[in-house]
Amino acid sequence: MSLDINNLTHQRPVHGGALHRAVNEFGGKLGDWIDLSTGISPTSWPVPDMPEQVWQRLPDNDDGLVAQAASYYGCKVSEILPISGSQFAIEKIPQLLATSDVAVPVWGYAEHSFRWQLAGHRLHWYENGHQLEQMVRSEVVNAAVVINPNNPTTETFNKSKLLNIAGLLAKRGGQLVVDEAFVDSCSEYSLCTALAGQSCPQGLIILRSVGKFFGLAGIRLGFVISDSSFIHRLESEMSPWAVNHVARWLGLNALADHDWHVTQCKTLSDDSESFLQQLKIVLPDFAWQRSDCFVTAFASRTKCENLYRQLGEAAVLVRLLFSARDALSNNKKDGAAVRFGLPTNSQQLELMDRIESSVRKPICSD
Repeated sequence: MSLDINNLTHQRPVHGGALHRAVNEFGGKLGDWIDLSTGISPTSWPVPDMPEQVWQRLPDNDDGLVAQAASYYGCKVSEILPISGSQFAIEKIPQLLATSDVAVPVWGYAEHSFRWQLAGHRLHWYENGHQLEQMVRSEVVNAAVVINPNNPTTETFNKSKLLNIAGLLAKRGGQLVVDEAFVDSCSEYSLCTALAGQSCPQGLIILRSVGKFFGLAGIRLGFVISDSSFIHRLESEMSPWAVNHVARWLGLNALADHDWHVTQCKTLSDDSESFLQQLKIVLPDFAWQRSDCFVTAFASRTKCENLYRQLGEAAVLVRLLFSARDALSNNKKDGAAVRFGLPTNSQQLELMDRIESSVRKPICSD
């Protein structure tokens, strides 16, 4: 399959957090906006004062971060690699692997499908776990990407089935990439817990993110967990000091704070469930899904676009989402979604007032 790379790069995925762009589009003052456009916890790990040497010294690979991360994720020290956010791995992994037929989710973080296609791989779309299993068993694909839990659908995957898929692909020299960026608060779904300290099988690549659960997206820290040979291969692609000293110091201390982890899991679960129930009352005509870090409303493209504009006019920034398949193919067949990140406690009352006021306008219907 030949690719028009120039055309493809123009379809680069759009991401949340672009508050200045929203101000330019809808107006208002930056400080008046409520930004719910990312799936990042509004409650951050409490950052303490950092020693001066964190700013003054180069990053040190022997600072204990890898050991602490291996303990937190339950993997071997030789099978984990700190990276500057999981985005690095999402871009680099498709470039390292031989051209393949890869299964990617119709709905999901669009950088995955974009980067695999940009690297010359052939995409095969699946809508759910059952379709993915069928593709793998029938040998339609020799690589696959799973987002668990999925962003934005919140779908979760059975660990035993994922390990079986990984094994089938590995027998054909293929790989299973599992993006677990949102799994910290529901670790029962993580393949790390399934491995429980055993060696990571060849062909399985797990991506973890510190930004979402810990509310520390700005430090750009993530981890890749895989067999040691692939870890060495990926590490060779990194520049010296690829993960800065501030990120390493914060990551080490945040990963070690077990008591905070327990509290954060309950806080996110309770807050997202409460937020979901409020949104269902105000916006009853949408199909809703909840994850611990975000709530997603699915509907027609027109209805979602109208809601996005209504909220923008009320200085509330959310994510207007189209499927990865639609985004890459310029089709309009998969509907649309509006994803709400969680508000802070101080934003709750003002936010619901703005949402209720904005949706009284009649343009929210098809």
